[in-house]
Amino acid sequence: MLTELFNAILTKRPLNKKVFEGKTEADWQQCYDMALAQGVLAMTFPAISSLPKEQRPPFELFAKWMTYTQSIAAQSQYKRQVVEKIGQWLSEDGLSTLILKGFSLSVLYPNPNLREFCDIDIFSGSNYDAVNDCFAKHGVKVSSVDGHHAYLIVDGVSVEHHFAFHNTKVKQGYEGPEEELQKLALRDRKPTSVKGICFPNPLFTAFFVGWHAYEHFLQEKIQLRHVIDWALALRQLANQETELLNEIIRNTGWGCFTDALTAIAIHQLNLPKEWFPVTEVEAVENVSIEQEQKVWNDILYAPHTAKSKSSSLRRINIAKRIMKNNWKFKTYSNINATQLLLMETMGHLKHKTVN
Repeated sequence: MLTELFNAILTKRPLNKKVFEGKTEADWQQCYDMALAQGVLAMTFPAISSLPKEQRPPFELFAKWMTYTQSIAAQSQYKRQVVEKIGQWLSEDGLSTLILKGFSLSVLYPNPNLREFCDIDIFSGSNYDAVNDCFAKHGVKVSSVDGHHAYLIVDGVSVEHHFAFHNTKVKQGYEGPEEELQKLALRDRKPTSVKGICFPNPLFTAFFVGWHAYEHFLQEKIQLRHVIDWALALRQLANQETELLNEIIRNTGWGCFTDALTAIAIHQLNLPKEWFPVTEVEAVENVSIEQEQKVWNDILYAPHTAKSKSSSLRRINIAKRIMKNNWKFKTYSNINATQLLLMETMGHLKHKTVN
């Protein structure tokens, strides 16, 4: 049911209404719960609305779905206003920044307001300090700096200001494309309608989406939303960009992982093969059924890491999860879970968060 809902939305085709014939209240509740957990609840509501009334979820659940969707749309609009304010501040000082992740990815979706995300992520390259100074001038404090970004709050919205794309506290950790990402982030930035705000080029977007999903998968878990992001990022690549992507990701652990994501997008989400570069479709043939199923099961059924107000307790929870999921490191990483935890602990003790 869930796959049919967002597949119809993404491909802009009518729903296959036969999928929803005879579905019970329990079926719809399970679909709702899974969509919520996977970060795709809001984007599926337009498809729900297109169903005949007799095939829709029970009224109470339908209303709950609608209310959640309206809330996400309102949050997206508010965050856009925050981005506009940031852009205005920066442009007044002759500066600009690059919007990463959720906000820039949302434009790849049929309805950008319904692509869910939490923080606003930015990258300013060599202007990192100047942009932070600009924030400070407007009363926004850089509250702390971790291994790859600073934390700020603008009008109640969390902003993560990146200076790196991996944890710089950890030396010689799992292999990653940090150098390539730094170079690509500065190349062919796309101006937006908001002064001072740019979007990254498609090649950077694909690189970063794949790498970011890989990091989250190893240390915690990812959602269906990450798989969709990967598919949509690949879809916008030109042939030359695909060649450059392949030059870097082939024969790497994280490249094998993104191949599994592509396999899932094609086989489990039923997204059109023509969306994907030929080389990516060919790479899927090297992904075993067992490998694909294991990643798929982890996405669907693995619980989220328990949240905690204590950063130390959260680190402990993540450490337990990493050890439990050592199979991910054995399959996709150049180091094992124990090695990573030792290096992260040493890095954290050596470079404590700056407040």
